[in-house]
Amino acid sequence: MKRLGKKGLLIVILVFVVLVSIASVLVYFNFFVGPTIVDIEKVDSVRFPDKKIFNIKVDNVLFKINKSTWCLLSSKDNTPDLENSEWEKASNGYCSIIADDGDYDVFIKDSYSNYDSTKEGFKKDRVREPQKKTIKTNVDNVYLYIGQTQTINVDTSDLNDKNIVYTSNDSNIATIDDNGLVTGINYGKTTITIHNKNEASKDITVVVTRLIKEMEASAKRDYFTCNMLSEEEADLLDQILFDRVNRAGYQTRAGVLAAARFLTLESTYEVPYFYENGRLENYEPYKYVDGEGRYYHRGLYLGQSKINGIKARFVGPTPWGCKLQNYTDWAGVYVVGEYYPNGLDCSGFVTWALLNGGFDVGDIGAGVDPDHYDLTDIGELVYLSDELMASGRVKAGDLIGLDGHAAILVGWDDNNYYIAESLNTTKGVVVTTVKRSNLVHNSIYKYVVLMDGVYKEQGNYSSYWK
Repeated sequence: MKRLGKKGLLIVILVFVVLVSIASVLVYFNFFVGPTIVDIEKVDSVRFPDKKIFNIKVDNVLFKINKSTWCLLSSKDNTPDLENSEWEKASNGYCSIIADDGDYDVFIKDSYSNYDSTKEGFKKDRVREPQKKTIKTNVDNVYLYIGQTQTINVDTSDLNDKNIVYTSNDSNIATIDDNGLVTGINYGKTTITIHNKNEASKDITVVVTRLIKEMEASAKRDYFTCNMLSEEEADLLDQILFDRVNRAGYQTRAGVLAAARFLTLESTYEVPYFYENGRLENYEPYKYVDGEGRYYHRGLYLGQSKINGIKARFVGPTPWGCKLQNYTDWAGVYVVGEYYPNGLDCSGFVTWALLNGGFDVGDIGAGVDPDHYDLTDIGELVYLSDELMASGRVKAGDLIGLDGHAAILVGWDDNNYYIAESLNTTKGVVVTTVKRSNLVHNSIYKYVVLMDGVYKEQGNYSSYWK
């Protein structure tokens, strides 16, 4: 047999030392290194409503032959006996312990009586409240008149249990069916709860109010009168307006349409006409026009809070419906020095609708005037013709009018065009119905301002509101 040389002997010794070292490390980690607490999650108990479930995630080193692990909750500063019977064995890396909610130390041990603990009670970085799943809906609030319906759409993509249950807290005010269809029953406020057992839930506020009605172009309405609404009611109307615009698409064509339709069709009350109201820098010779309620804020000018901060040069400010002194004269109809209910004129309404739909075009008027920037300058002005109306270029939301008058085309059906406007002849902000055969040959509307270049996006567009 060939004898090992010095070099070979050195290699053998080195291998032996390495093997002994590895064995020592394995023995050490196997028998003397305790398990570790990875995470602690505290959740509600379904079976025991007054208890909590403490899910303790544990881990042992790779080299352990026996990785069995036990957990124990102990009152703070009370070190438990490693041999008592209250320890709970971990399964799949977790211990789940049911206990009262409180401040505990968590202890874990292995088969060799090695242990770890939180030592100082649950630390904030150690205890994790589970992230609750949420039910996603297309709305957070629902605003209805009596008899109106609206569907709440629920996104269940993030939920394990997709069996959604709907409950109305007061079915005398609003009901909801199994498909999420809410119906207004009586005036008032209630909550719709959407849930799927214990995984997730969401509350939707439902308001049934007299301040809105079914959209009808021919409906007669009373005027907003001075301070007829409380600040809470005025704020509610703003909330409904913003809801309509947001669901249609803020800063889209549909958003402007939603604002215009809300004020002229859905609002129970009508905004009065006030001649040339709102222009901070009006044209000669009308130097005395003040601005109240046309341009300064989004929303309806119905409460005192809405006019706060508006600085009038001569008269006002005052909410819609309250008397405001007139400084202009128009064919003897509006007398200088007389008082009339504040409201909107034609361009006042159009700029109000644009602003509330998301487009700040400035405090500008109606007209075709090369010396002034007017509403006719913000889009493409095209004169009315049968060819234009048949071309498909005209959409609801485009402006329509003639030199000195601006309005918004808010829809059409098989028989009529519907034009939202504020006129001295109607004495308020209304929708005018024009037969399709008469639009091109009339004395009030001479051109259309195409607004695709302004709106860019269509939003949830519809050419009619029904």
